[in-house]
Amino acid sequence: MASEKLNKTEMLRRLEEGSVPDEEFRRLIRIELGRRLRWYCQKKPTYEEQTAEIVALVKALRQMGITGDQSDQLNSDLYDMPMSFLKITFGKLLKESGSYFKDDSMTLDEAEEAMLDLYCERAQLKDGQKILDLGCGQGAFTLHAAQKYKKSHVTAVTNSATQKKYIEDQCQILELSNVEVLLEDITQLTMEATFDRIIVIGLLEHMKNYGLLLQNISQWMAPADSLLFIDHVCHKSYFYQCEPLDEDDWFAEYFFPPGSFAMPSASFLLYFQDDVSIVDHWILSGKHFHRTAEEWVKQLDTNLEKGKEILESKYGSKEAALKAFNHWRGLCIFSSEIFGYNGGEEWMTSHLLFKKK
Repeated sequence: MASEKLNKTEMLRRLEEGSVPDEEFRRLIRIELGRRLRWYCQKKPTYEEQTAEIVALVKALRQMGITGDQSDQLNSDLYDMPMSFLKITFGKLLKESGSYFKDDSMTLDEAEEAMLDLYCERAQLKDGQKILDLGCGQGAFTLHAAQKYKKSHVTAVTNSATQKKYIEDQCQILELSNVEVLLEDITQLTMEATFDRIIVIGLLEHMKNYGLLLQNISQWMAPADSLLFIDHVCHKSYFYQCEPLDEDDWFAEYFFPPGSFAMPSASFLLYFQDDVSIVDHWILSGKHFHRTAEEWVKQLDTNLEKGKEILESKYGSKEAALKAFNHWRGLCIFSSEIFGYNGGEEWMTSHLLFKKK
């Protein structure tokens, strides 16, 4: 066991310094993904047992708060990155989640816009509606919707002052007067206002008590004809917390703080229809997020030295900047491999549309 622990420590050290070749890193990620699938199947080998496990998880999550104790660390370590760094990672719209590659010829910029258009279509957006964008990130959807539906008013919610300033600056550049940005923690957010459409993109994975979250959201849905659209990554069958499988598991320890990230199953939210009810449900192959992440890796590699300089200004030393850059790049490679696994038919993206009960 001692040698295995040393191997784990050595692996984490090599990842931090960037000395694991990409080919080896990708191979090791695929091994770990396969190990997890085997572990889930062996843990609950029958569908009866797997269903019972999901129901037990639903009951357990209902006893928790909306989010976990590690959310602040996750926000600080992963999402609170300099805007200049994000601009050399993502497409022009700074969409920090999967894009929609309708064909192989599409660029990242085109695929970002295609996914935003798909959100609008599936959420049944129309001009003149009041729209709420919860956990808005850099405002990709907010800015897209505000430009597309000039008579609509979009309220964006973020807990990042950097994101708020960026969106407001973009609104000035684009001459948009139909956007309001709130600096709030959505788990503590209270509002009297109601909305025709509520959009939740890439937020669910950091939540715990989905029932309580959806209950809160339902209070902001207008009484008549309001819809809630949710985009989240998922496994086709399993729900799991991203926890180490054993004490020598480098894989879970490297990517996310323990307890800070959950991977819902594709249909997991259907167990939480106390305050909302399902209208429609779509699945997007993992191939789209796989291609998205590959484009992110290419952009980081093209801007390698610039990226390190930006992060050195943030972290104060070359060593810390290198560690942060390698971790960020490693996350992009991880995203590529997990969503590309088994041809995109294991991990994928789930889109759900709910109405208020």
